[in-house]
Amino acid sequence: MADRTIDKREQIIKTAMQLFAVKGSSSTSMQDIAELCGISKGSLYLAFKSKEELEHSIFIYCYRMIRDPLIREEQESNRSPREKLRNQTEILLNHVYELREFLQRQIQELAGKGQTDIPKWLCKSNGILLSWFKSKLETLYGPEILPYTGDLSLVVHGMIHSYLRVIFQLDSPVSIARMADHLLDLMDILVSGLLAGSSQPLISPAVLASWMEEHEENLRRNPLQLIKEMRTIVSAAANLEPEQLEDALESLTILDGELLDPHPRRAIIQGMLSNLESHSALEKHLQELKKLIMSFGSNPCTLS
Repeated sequence: MADRTIDKREQIIKTAMQLFAVKGSSSTSMQDIAELCGISKGSLYLAFKSKEELEHSIFIYCYRMIRDPLIREEQESNRSPREKLRNQTEILLNHVYELREFLQRQIQELAGKGQTDIPKWLCKSNGILLSWFKSKLETLYGPEILPYTGDLSLVVHGMIHSYLRVIFQLDSPVSIARMADHLLDLMDILVSGLLAGSSQPLISPAVLASWMEEHEENLRRNPLQLIKEMRTIVSAAANLEPEQLEDALESLTILDGELLDPHPRRAIIQGMLSNLESHSALEKHLQELKKLIMSFGSNPCTLS
């Protein structure tokens, strides 16, 4: 039942994305989406309480669509750190290319409305990305490159943004695979020059640390991070029957999806938490998760 509900929501999201890419979100009604999905408008509102909720869910879907393969690549044990970063760059560019019509239309609509601010939930991922990038740099080039983390993050961000502008052209003259290779080659050149020179970084380590500190406490107290840890604990439990393991993982998956919803259903959350109470190995994490959900109020995954 839960799988069917998730499949239905995903079908609606994909259909809405198709319409948004062609007509724009402001010109697409919930009735348009329901008709193309082949369902009633009432059924659509059972899945998503409002168009605003559907739009937010679409961006979460896009985020996960990119995030999940990046994580899988990170977990590959037979590739070097440089190979992983190169492949992750290609994965990122490929998925943005797949979403280009939708993303371009959204950018056009935001610009037309005079909205230039980045969504708050997306801004708060910057600290996580900086931490990840800093760790990557140290693994690839050693601790001596760390003072230049801020400078390199700005340069790489600008390069990726420029690459995206190129691939948004349907007749792009450069392959995405070549772009990924080129980015890593340029990073090697930049790092070599920085380490060989004596210039002071533009973004000092103190400034970079202050940016990251704004997000570290929130990252430690993120309910989704706790759920990820709980999933690892359950998967490693040797005393669980296959059916028990499946039930626990399904409860965590439903809980994860519900907490990402802009209007999480309290009854569903409480039900999933109750399902997990029988697993003693999760007791500590479960109590912490309950406290976090209560402290975050109506939107448990607000990272502020």
